[in-house]
Formats: sequence, C-alpha cells, structure tokens
Amino acid sequence: MFRKIRIKIGQHYFKKEKSQSDRRTQMTNLQDAQRIGILYTLDEVPDYERVSEFVSQLQHDKKEVKALGFVKKKVLVHRFLPKLSYDFFSKRDLTWFYKPIHNQVKDFIEKEFDLLIDLSSRDNFPLKYIAGLSNALCRVGKFSEENADYYDFMIDMKPAMTTDDFLGQIRHYLTIINTHA
Repeated sequence: MFRKIRIKIGQHYFKKEKSQSDRRTQMTNLQDAQRIGILYTLDEVPDYERVSEFVSQLQHDKKEVKALGFVKKKVLVHRFLPKLSYDFFSKRDLTWFYKPIHNQVKDFIEKEFDLLIDLSSRDNFPLKYIAGLSNALCRVGKFSEENADYYDFMIDMKPAMTTDDFLGQIRHYLTIINTHA
C-alpha cells in the first residue's frame, strides 16, 4: 500500500513535468528510424543477452542505438557497468517517489530518438517515467489503459507471452507499419 502511494505521488510529478514539455510526435517504423532508444529491466543475465542481441541486430542495420537498463538492486554488478551503447541505473538512482535522477537518465530523456522502445514486460514506473518524458518522436511500449500517457504505440502482451515473444511482436509490428501512406 505504501508503495502505491509513492507511485501516485510520482505520477503527479510526471504529469506536471509532461505538461511543460512541447514534444513533437511522428509515427515511424524500424526501417525508417535512424536513432533508436531501448529501455529495459535487467533482472537476470539472459535479459541482458536478449537486449544485446536486439541492439546488435539494429546496429548491423546501421542504426544508432542507445540502451538504458534498470537494475532492481541498489548496486550495479560489475558485468552491468556502462559500455558504449549501454547505460544502467539502479534503485539508488531513484527519488522517494520513484523518479529516476541519474545523469544518464537525463541525457537519455533529452536525446531526440526517432523511436523509443520500452522492452519491460512488467509495469515498471521508473522506465515509464523516462519513456513518458522522452523527446523521442515515437514511443512504443506494453499495452494497458494506464500506459496511454507514456506511449504513442502500444503492443498487447498476453500473460503467457515470454520476453522473446514480446520482442518478436515489437519487431513484427514496427516492421509492417507504413509511415508513407
């Protein structure tokens, strides 16, 4: 219950900050996007490997990719230290009401991505906060009624879906979108 109150306060601050932004939106697909931001929760090493594979595929297609991972622990494990295309933040980098305050988070929000993709399969308020305030032209995430404030395009993730299935759905729908129609 106490956590829900903290999230409600965080949502209030989010709405206040969002009302002050003048973001421009434009639907885009994976083919046309040149700058792509990836948000994800880093629970285990396989999550990191899935994201790394996705980022590598995008970079192979000559895309500029920046990935930002949220580590639920207070301290980053040495294997998750920042690299060229990857940054991380942890619970230590959150305010009392779950607002991310790390410098890499601020830089990520201000970067003008063509496409921002939130790969988190569970509701994660810090990542939704980042996505909702991002300057990205198109923000993609998991479907729910509550996520309408955070994403421009949402994909329904069924309860039985794995992260790999969700990633496949994201690839599928972001490939077939015709932005030139």
